[in-house]
Amino acid sequence: MIRAMIQNETIRYLRTTAYALMLIAACGCTPMTPDDGGSDNGPDTPTAPEWREAFPTSGEGFLSGVWGSGPDDVFVVGGQPEQSVIFHYDGTTWETMDTPETPILIWAFGFGPDDVYTVGEQGTALHYDGSSWSQMSTNIEDDLWGVWGAAPDDIWAVGGEIDTGPPILLHYDGQSWSQQTVPPLDRNSTALLKIWGTSSDHIFAVGQTGVILEYDGSDWQQIDAGTADDLVSLWGTGPDQIVAVGGRSNATIATYDGTKWTSRSAAPLPGLNGVFPINADQYLVGGLIGSAAVYNFTTDEFKTETTTTVQTIHAVWHDGENKTYAVGGRSSELPYTGVALMRTTTDEATKLIP
Repeated sequence: MIRAMIQNETIRYLRTTAYALMLIAACGCTPMTPDDGGSDNGPDTPTAPEWREAFPTSGEGFLSGVWGSGPDDVFVVGGQPEQSVIFHYDGTTWETMDTPETPILIWAFGFGPDDVYTVGEQGTALHYDGSSWSQMSTNIEDDLWGVWGAAPDDIWAVGGEIDTGPPILLHYDGQSWSQQTVPPLDRNSTALLKIWGTSSDHIFAVGQTGVILEYDGSDWQQIDAGTADDLVSLWGTGPDQIVAVGGRSNATIATYDGTKWTSRSAAPLPGLNGVFPINADQYLVGGLIGSAAVYNFTTDEFKTETTTTVQTIHAVWHDGENKTYAVGGRSSELPYTGVALMRTTTDEATKLIP
C-alpha cells in the first residue's frame, strides 16, 4: 500500500534531516545551497526558475502522479485511501474531474487528450476517452505503481505489495489486462515501482532493492545496475539516455547510455521519487523534504533548487515549453494532504514529446 511506502519515506526523511543537522554542526554551513541564478550577466540572462503553487489542494488527498499531452492538457492523480481524485488543466484553469469510486491513484500515462490511463491501489486501472473516465478490470488486487505504453494496444503496468510482494507485471493488448511472468531475481524485491521505454521492444522497469528489468519484445530479464537502493522512477529522451532515481536516506541515480546502466549516490540530496527531462540533456528530479534539482546527463552534475514545500515530491512532468509540474504531499497519516507546484522558467526549452 502507498501508506507502507510513505512510512518508509518518513524514516528516510528523519534520517536525512538528522544527517543534514550533523553536516551543519560540523562545517557551519548549509549543504546543497542552490544557485540563485542571478542576473549579473546582463538583461537577457534568464532568471532563476520560479516555484509556486499550481492549484489549491486542500482536502483532496495525496497527489501521486502527473502527465499531460501538452501545455493545455495536464492530468494530476491521487486521492485518499478509498477515494481517488483527478485534476485536469486545460491551459487556463484546473478542474476536478468526475471519476469512478476507486482507491487512491498512483501514476498516469497517455497517448493524447482522448486516450489516458491511470493506475493505483488494489489493482485499480482507469481509462479516459476524452469525455469520461471508466474503470478497467485487471483481475488483481495488488497495488499498481506505474504505467507506460508504446501504443494503445501495447501498455504495461507494474506494482506489488510493498514488503510482502511478489512484484507484479501486467500487459494490456487493447482488449484486456493479463498478468505476465516476472523473471527470477537475484535479490529480495517485493514491488516494481515504475516502467518506461522507447519502443515496444525496448522497455525498462525499476523497483525495490535496485532491481531493473529489461524487455526486448519477447522476454524480460534482470539487468545489474550496481545498486541495492530502491529505484522509484525513470524517464528518458531516447534509447541511449535514460535516468532512474531513488534512494533511501540519500538519493541514488542510475543512468543508461544505450549499452549499460551505471549507478551512484547523489548525496547529500535526500531520497528521490520523480524524474522528467526538461530539455535534451537536463532532468528535473524531486523527492523528500520538498527537494528538487536539475541533473545534467552529459556532465553528471546536479544543480539544486529551492521549492515552496517541505512535503514529499512524488512525481514531476514537463510540458515541453517552460513549465514543469511537481506533485506530492503527505500520506503517512490520515487524512492525506497534497501539494501541487509549478516551476516556470524564462529560457527556451527543447520541445520534448511528453
